[in-house]
Parts: sequence; C-alpha cells; structure tokens
Amino acid sequence: MSDKPDSPATPPYPDLGKLARELFRRGYHPGIWQIDCKTLTSSGIEFFTTGFASQDNSKVKGSLQSKYKIEDHGLTLTERWNTENWLFGEIMQKDKLAQGLMLALEAKFQPGSNEADGKFKLGYAQENFHFLADIGLNSEPALNCSLVVKHNEFYGGLGGELDVSNVDLKMWKVALGWTNETATLHGELKNGDSWLASLFYKANDKIDVGVEISKTGGAQEGEGGGEQQEQGGDLLVGLGMIYHLEEDALIRAKINNVVELGLGYEQKLREGITASISAVLDCGNISDGNHKFGVGVALQC
Repeated sequence: MSDKPDSPATPPYPDLGKLARELFRRGYHPGIWQIDCKTLTSSGIEFFTTGFASQDNSKVKGSLQSKYKIEDHGLTLTERWNTENWLFGEIMQKDKLAQGLMLALEAKFQPGSNEADGKFKLGYAQENFHFLADIGLNSEPALNCSLVVKHNEFYGGLGGELDVSNVDLKMWKVALGWTNETATLHGELKNGDSWLASLFYKANDKIDVGVEISKTGGAQEGEGGGEQQEQGGDLLVGLGMIYHLEEDALIRAKINNVVELGLGYEQKLREGITASISAVLDCGNISDGNHKFGVGVALQC
C-alpha cells in the first residue's frame, strides 16, 4: 500500500476562489443586526435559525432551517421557511449509488400566491474533476452546468446557463487557478465583459491576507455589500486581511480603491457564543458619507 496521502477532492465551481471571497465578505454586517443560532437535537435533527434587522427601516427578515441525515441510505432531508412565507424542501442522496455521485430534488412553494418552482440536481466528483448540473422543473427550464478539472496544484473550470426552451446560452464563465496549503490564485472571466482575479495567502498562523480585482459590465457592488451607482466597467481593487489576536479573537480589515474601509472584531465569549462588530466607512466623504455599522451574534449548542 502506498504511503502517499490522498489528494484533496476537487472543489465544485462555486467554491473556486472561496478563501479570498470570504476574507472580504464573511464577518461584515453592514447596516444590519444579525443573529444566528445552530443546534443539534438528540434525535439527530440539525436546526439553523438566522435573523436580520435593518438599521435603516427596522425591517426584520429571517429563516428557519432543519436538516436530518439518514446515514444508512445516504439521504439528507432539508426543510426551510423564511419570513417572506416561502417553503423550501430538498431530498439529497450522496455516495450511495456510486462513490462521488450526488442526486437531489429541490422544491419551493409560497402558499399566499400559489407560486411554486422546482429543480433537479446532479453532481459527480472524483479526485481530479467535479461536475455539477441542475435543471429547473418549471415551464421555462434553465440548465446550469459546471465542470472543474484539477491536475496537481492547478485547476480549470467551465460553467454556463442554457435556456432549454429557446436553446439560448444565457451565461458562460471560465476560471483558472493554482492552489496549495498556503496560497490560492484564482481568475474568472464571465460573458466576455466581466472578470475577477484574487489571491489568498496565509502568511503564518496568525495572519491571512488577500487581494481581489474585479471588473463588471453593469452595476458595481461595493465592499460593504450594497449596490453602488453604475461604474461603467471601472476596476474595483480590494486589499484585506485577518489577524488572529489569540485563539478566541480576531481582527478583520479591508480597503478598496473607492476608499471604502472595512473594520471588524470577532470574539468568542464562551463555548458556543461568538459576537462580532463591524463597520464599513466611506473615507472619501467622512462627514456625510454612507457609513454602515453592524453587529452579529452566533450561538451554537
């Protein structure tokens, strides 16, 4: 038997560049109060509740999700309800019919309007590739497909969305990257007019840094998460970092070329309770700028 360790599985297309993406977005709560609660019952049902309250108009949104795994049959049953009165359900089977094969059926329904939709999902993953596909079950189905191929530390990906009823390619994207234990370099081109490049680097056990450069063809999303005015395809360049003060605390910071400065602090108060505060400041207009502050609490038991 070979002593060589198994190579990590090839990630699906949505996870490409995830480390850098989360460094700029995770842990920031611009303009909202947020609470998350996760618990596992003695019968094996996992509950996850999340709630958001806007600081501008006090509008509250939230969702309640339950998940139950039937290990003997490789099944995962998921149900979710949100405050807009949408009901979601999913049945997924993984690794039972074949190792790396995933089959899932997803549906959503809004009782008030009788609006309904559904989706069939297929995935197949091995050491050197990961294929994903889903197709809508409504009257105007759209087929989404993606494939990631990996060779040693290099990977490439393709994805697209096809309007099945009109046989029209609505969207395409291609990605290339390189990754190892300490760094990930990722690039993506979408529809020929939008692109993104990012670098994530783990400098040491305490410091993670990242750079993200993007160009979009339409409205640009600011680092604070809100949609800004039309940028006309201008570049958005961001630099971010995380500094781990100790085992239970960390500091986040980021800044971009439109002078938005993001700052965050996260502290584990006790086992199962984590609190975070964050701010996104418009440094180009300190006195009257669109500054946003946020607070988040995560509970787990």
